[in-house]
Order: sequence, then structure tokens, then C-alpha cells
Amino acid sequence: MDLMIPLSIGSFVLILALLVLIRAKNSRFEVKPADIVVAVVPVVVFLLVTGKLQKFEIGEGGVKIETAFVKASTSAIASQITPLAGLPAEPIAIDEKRGIGEIPRLIEHKTEGLLFVIGHGGYYGQAIQSYLVQLTREPFLNYLIFENPDRTFFGMANARLLTALFETQRPPFTAKDFAEWLNSGNKEALARLPGFIGRQHALNEQTDKRQALQRMEALNMDTLPVVQEKERFAGIVDRSRLTASLLIDVANNLEKK
Repeated sequence: MDLMIPLSIGSFVLILALLVLIRAKNSRFEVKPADIVVAVVPVVVFLLVTGKLQKFEIGEGGVKIETAFVKASTSAIASQITPLAGLPAEPIAIDEKRGIGEIPRLIEHKTEGLLFVIGHGGYYGQAIQSYLVQLTREPFLNYLIFENPDRTFFGMANARLLTALFETQRPPFTAKDFAEWLNSGNKEALARLPGFIGRQHALNEQTDKRQALQRMEALNMDTLPVVQEKERFAGIVDRSRLTASLLIDVANNLEKK
């Protein structure tokens, strides 16, 4: 039996038990039906997103969470946060890998991602490692973005995990190897980098919220890249912000009932 549903039900029971306990200790606190709905909505939304639950209704002809959820999860994306309409995305400040002297400027700009063009040439392992070590000391750098020679998106890797790997005593590969893969266009090797997410798993601007959450669940990822219509990297979408946005939309739809 799938443990997801009993665990979710147990979570709801725990929340409800806490409400009852508060009621028992404070006679002025009243557990209202609306409180129960608020407690159950996150659980139901999670089950609907993961496909464990197909429909959920409260009352006869009353509130239909399923309807509100479907409307929220398939809503048009054009009106959402720029530049990734429909997805609560965080555009990443991108600077191409340049000389060591560029590091202070990247820190000043709070650079969150380094952009590498595969097959471009001129990348040096020692310089790359210096970049990663110095930039990951700051809280900003998290991503390495890889583009094809035509500047279409190839993939994204975790900058902090790669830096930690390079600093181990016996890493499976070195920064020099990494530079050689970039210069020679060895995409198969680059796809083995820590936290790598390739174009095939990226979202696009037409992806709706439910599809995005389902893909994150399937890949066990909290962050996914997003590409524009011309396959250029547009930014990232985060699971927590996406879930929060979905819950707000569900609540707004329920209020309109």
C-alpha cells in the first residue's frame, strides 16, 4: 500500500488534534469549519499534485477543492512573475567566465550563476576553481549554466556541490578535467556533474503549475531551470514558491465560490 496517503491523513489528524488541544486549554478559542478547511487544503493539494487523490469535496454542493485546484493549477501563465510568466521564478544574474580580475565585480553584482559556453575554448581549470572557491564563500553563487555554441540551453549544475567535490582529497575528476570537457565539448562528461539538470527536464514558459510540481516530484528536485521559446535560459523555478503561489490561487478561487 502506498504510504503517501496514510502519512498525509496522519498529518491532517495531527493538525486537527493540535487545534482541539488549544480549544481544551482556552475556552475562548473555537475550532471553526473554516479552520479545518485551512488545515486540510495543503494536504489535499499535495495529494492532487502527486496524483494520489483525484477528487475532494466538502459538503453537498458546497466547496469543491478539486475545482478550485484545477483552476489554479492550469491557470494562464502570462500574468505571472516576469520573466517566467505563470511560474514564480527567480531570474539568475549571469556573467560569462572571464579572467580572475572579474571576481570582485561578480561578487559586487551578487552573481547567482556562472555561464559557460560549451566548445567555446579558453577555459582553464585553475581559474575556474578560483572562481568557484571565492564566489561560493558568498551566499549568492549557486548555479553553473551551460549553453551550446548557438547559445541554446544545454543544462545546469550545482556550483556549491562541484566546489566541494574539487576540494576533496581524491575527487573523481579535477577542475582541469572540467575545463577540458568545456573546451572540447564533452557533453556526456558534463552531464555527470553534481546536481546536473539537462534540457530534457527543463520547464518552459508554457508549463502550468501542476505540470511543474509533478516534474519536480518525479525528479526529486526542488529547483528546475526554465527556457524561453527560442531555447534560451530564462531563469529558475523553486518548489516552495510555486507551492505557495498555488495555495494562494486555490484560496482565492475558494473565496469566489
